[in-house]
Amino acid sequence: MEYKYGKYQNVNQETRWATMDEIKRSATYINLSDDKYPTAGVPILSDGHTAYVDGADTHTLIFGATGSKKTRLFCMPVLNCFIKAGESFVVTDPKGELYNRTSGMAEQNGYKTVVLNFRDIGKGDMWNPLSLPYRIYHSDKRDDAVSMLNDFVATVAAPQVQGTQDPFWSEMASALALANLLLLMEAAEPDEVNVASLGALCSNSSIEKLRKLSANMRLDTIAGLNYANTLMNPEKTMNCILSSLYAMIRVFNIQKNLTNMLSGNTMDITKFGREKTAVYLIIPDEKSTYHFLITTFIKQAYEVLIAEAQKEENRMLPIRVNFVLDEFCNLPKIPDMASMISAARSRNMRYILVAQSLHQLKGRYGEDADTIKGNCDNWIFLTSKELDLLTEISSLCGTYYTPDGLQRRLISVSELQRLDKTKGEALIMHSRQYPIISEIADIDDYEMFKGYAPKPLADYEMPEAKMFNLEKFYRDVIREERPLPFS
Repeated sequence: MEYKYGKYQNVNQETRWATMDEIKRSATYINLSDDKYPTAGVPILSDGHTAYVDGADTHTLIFGATGSKKTRLFCMPVLNCFIKAGESFVVTDPKGELYNRTSGMAEQNGYKTVVLNFRDIGKGDMWNPLSLPYRIYHSDKRDDAVSMLNDFVATVAAPQVQGTQDPFWSEMASALALANLLLLMEAAEPDEVNVASLGALCSNSSIEKLRKLSANMRLDTIAGLNYANTLMNPEKTMNCILSSLYAMIRVFNIQKNLTNMLSGNTMDITKFGREKTAVYLIIPDEKSTYHFLITTFIKQAYEVLIAEAQKEENRMLPIRVNFVLDEFCNLPKIPDMASMISAARSRNMRYILVAQSLHQLKGRYGEDADTIKGNCDNWIFLTSKELDLLTEISSLCGTYYTPDGLQRRLISVSELQRLDKTKGEALIMHSRQYPIISEIADIDDYEMFKGYAPKPLADYEMPEAKMFNLEKFYRDVIREERPLPFS
């Protein structure tokens, strides 16, 4: 290991390459053959037998173009290390290969395995994104519930917002969707609060009854105001709003299996930080239809875990939860991501974000991209031909003076493009240390991680989603058998 690293040593002036001793002091040594690891994190050095990992509460940003072995060098090994260290994780798994390579080990180490499988719906687990907001809404924390519902609507609407130059229609559709969700919170039974009920409320056949009900709602409530601003528009305007609304939620209306999958729960997010849990979010990488649901789940899990951490005396989760977000920038924008990554580490949560390019990160998160980058103490670079990224990394590594007095970059843009993929070379800026170029072992080099068959994905029984009956509710209100919400 030392021999391989020695060729990257350089003379110290303004900057230099980190020494082997500095690397070892800044990371935690792990004998990978041990049954249990003292901690886990991204490998800084690894030969497949021993490793030095970052076990601190630091976030990591990995840059690598398609085919750069991001998954094989970092994502797969780090998940196995989490399992050996007894840490929970939530991982986006675009191809399902992370599940295949790590779920067997997780099961043998006593992990609760949760799988949201959008590639093969009907296998894995069920998750109702509206059940938790409903529970919070009825626990005297209505503002928190409304915030979660607003995030859900914003995520569902994101594809339409990004695909139009006139945001008016998507904004009006979002307002109507939020009002319908709030009506479900107030009027529906717990098992009726689901995306099937939302889809029915957003249909054209429900508009007239919603219009009559909302006529008596107070305008100083969110639902009453949103209904007034949308349902009282002229017919032509209303039709355009409904068209935009249908485009937002049509995925729930045209895929019955998906709707049923999202109408029940077979998991408890509150336990992710209290019991060893491996959460796999399997999504098709060839299309983005379900990506907004992954974004919703990540945001919801974060908020739940923050609340769970606040219950502890030290305000930290008993078991660390790691979010490993592969193809991070291909997901719709996660609301408040900049704030999330800032607050997570003090609650015993970490993020490992995997992106293809700096342009991709800025395109998705805009000004928040700088905050996200700034909160990641570890930067790992594999390969790219993006000049802005190459220039920034080269600049961050610093400059030094040659013996003849010339100033040059520690590593140039040209040199960055020639890191050896076959050797697993990666430039790593680790915490506050000088940069290094390390050779990271491929997942096939870890003998101790082999021989585990993936946990079979069981079929689950998907009951028909129980829907809120607006017609019956309307009749009950007219007969004064039930009160009108927000009146």
